Amino acid sequence: MALTRVESIAGLPLFYDRFNGTSYGQHAVAMRPFIDNNFLDQCTACFAEMQQVLAKHGFEITQIWSGGVGREGAGVSYHHRNRAFDLDALIFKDGSRWLADTFPARPFIYLAIEAVLRLHFGTVLNHDYNQAHRDHLHFDNGTAPRFKRDARSHTLFVQHALVKLFNQSVGADGVFGPETEQALNRVRRTLGIGSFSDKSNWFAFLQEVAGTALDYERSIVVAPDLVA
Repeated sequence: MALTRVESIAGLPLFYDRFNGTSYGQHAVAMRPFIDNNFLDQCTACFAEMQQVLAKHGFEITQIWSGGVGREGAGVSYHHRNRAFDLDALIFKDGSRWLADTFPARPFIYLAIEAVLRLHFGTVLNHDYNQAHRDHLHFDNGTAPRFKRDARSHTLFVQHALVKLFNQSVGADGVFGPETEQALNRVRRTLGIGSFSDKSNWFAFLQEVAGTALDYERSIVVAPDLVA
């Protein structure tokens, strides 16, 4: 396993915001994690695209805040292989920030960021995946990017997008049942997107979600001191 130590990804400096019990999302220190080389290439492509997508809607990223990459010890998780990343926050040029634990209050920008991550990684664990992931987006390269209807996190993402972006009435339970399938089929037909069995259609949906979500986010007027 070839590792590289980095202090930035796609030109964006990395910071660690979990150095004490109250620093999450509020204070951070520079970090220089060791990252698997192949995973680093994927992260670089992902964050480069994320910069472009968010910048088009007025969100210019200047820093990435993380809960960590590698893990000590002899575990078998992707963190132990330096092939996983916990995304806590993004800091923007205007001084505002996005925090991963603000999904209930700011679902649009969260879904946009998650959509871009899913363009590059098959495993993305989100806010409602379980309690442990309420405050960060976990992603790793354990699986290739494609839609997996039996994966809880994939279905949660689709259900949240259907409800919050496309005015569909479905429950966000992580189960790809008949109601979710019917709602998704309606939205796909409206968007002119085919079945997700074709990876290109899944990618087209993710791009649509990212753009639509950021349009909604920009339409919300929030006082700068309330943006968190």
